Amino acid sequence: MRFFKNVFSQLHTFVLWALMSAIFWGWIFTLVTDAPPAKKITVYCYVPEIRDTELAVLLEEDKPDGIKMIQVHNFEYVLFDMGNIENGDIFILPASQIGEYEELLLSKAAGVKVYDAKTHTGAAASYLGYTDEDYYLFLGAKSVHLEDGAAQAVTDSLLEAP
Repeated sequence: MRFFKNVFSQLHTFVLWALMSAIFWGWIFTLVTDAPPAKKITVYCYVPEIRDTELAVLLEEDKPDGIKMIQVHNFEYVLFDMGNIENGDIFILPASQIGEYEELLLSKAAGVKVYDAKTHTGAAASYLGYTDEDYYLFLGAKSVHLEDGAAQAVTDSLLEAP
């Protein structure tokens, strides 16, 4: 009985240590499994629903030479840290949001239509939950993969995705 009384009196300490340990090991896991920007392509999609892991796996099947990983994220992924999104390589945006994010885009005029709201057809439609407006694909203005062609290669794969 005394043992249980001691354990329960120190329960808050045990919970705190467990929480700190989980945060520490999560940080270590992120450092080990992530790649530097020069070795990865990041795709940001402004859609309400996304099957990001499945789309990343599909795009990694034909990843360009020198690229370790391809990440696909919803805009909500960077909701509290918009600094990360500035280095995005590829952006998929609805027509209504292009003006708001144009500083991230290589050229507003260079957008490729990836979803047609009238016909309800588009690239990677089985992975991206498009809404009832047209969507466009842009390359990122600060992408480190503009010159080596890796961003364009992933864009081509994305446009062919079902």
